[in-house]
Amino acid sequence: MIDIEPLHFAWTSGGPDTLALGPLHLDAGQTVFLHGPSGCGKSTLLGLLAGVLSPRTGRVSLLGQDWAALGAGQRDAFRADHVGVIFQQFNLLPYLSVLDNVTLPCRFSALRRRRSSQGPFAGPEQSAQSWLQRMGLSAELWGRRADALSVGQQQRVAAARALIGQPELILADEPTSALDAALRHDFMDLLLQATRDAGSTLVCVSHDATQAERFDLQWSLPELQKLGMAA
Repeated sequence: MIDIEPLHFAWTSGGPDTLALGPLHLDAGQTVFLHGPSGCGKSTLLGLLAGVLSPRTGRVSLLGQDWAALGAGQRDAFRADHVGVIFQQFNLLPYLSVLDNVTLPCRFSALRRRRSSQGPFAGPEQSAQSWLQRMGLSAELWGRRADALSVGQQQRVAAARALIGQPELILADEPTSALDAALRHDFMDLLLQATRDAGSTLVCVSHDATQAERFDLQWSLPELQKLGMAA
C-alpha cells in the first residue's frame, strides 16, 4: 500500500535535512497514529505521503506508484483518485453547501465518482448523503453553507469529503484539535469505523495520546528520525 525507502527531505536546496526516515511499509487497511512534538515534521511526512512534497533522496510509493516518477499534473490526478485528506483547518469551501463540499472530490476524480455510484447509490449525491448520515449530520444541514456550521459539524463534513469514493489512503492532520475532550472520542470512533468500512489506510497525526491505543500502529516521528539518521 505505502512503501518508503530510506529518504532525506530538506526545505531548501543544499540546506540541512529536516526529515530523515528509514524504510517503512503500510499494508492496505492499516491505521497509524503518528505523534511527536510540534515542529518535528509530522505535516511534512503527510505531504510526502500525499505526493505534495518530494524527498531529496529516497522514494515514497503509493499503490506501487513512485510519486517522483509522475509529472505535476499526473500527481494531482493520482492524488485526487487515491488520497482523501482531513485538513487541520478543514479547508471547506465556505460558499458551497455541505452536500456540495462532500461531493467535490468526485468532480476532480472520475474514479471516485464511479466508486460513489456503485452498490446502493445512484451517484455521488446519494453517496454523500450516506456519509453525512454516518457522521451524524441530519438532512436539514445538507443545504446550508459550510461556514454556517459549528466547528464540530465542519469537522464531520471534512471527514465525509475525505471518505467519499473510497480513496485507498486517508490522511488526517490533527483531526480533533478543534474539538473539546467530550467530542474527540466520538469523532475518532466515527473516523476509525468509517475508514475500516471503506477499506482505506489511515494515517492520523495527533497530539491526543489517549487515542493512540485504538490504532494498529503507533509511530513516534522523533524515534523514526533517529533510525533514519542512523541508516
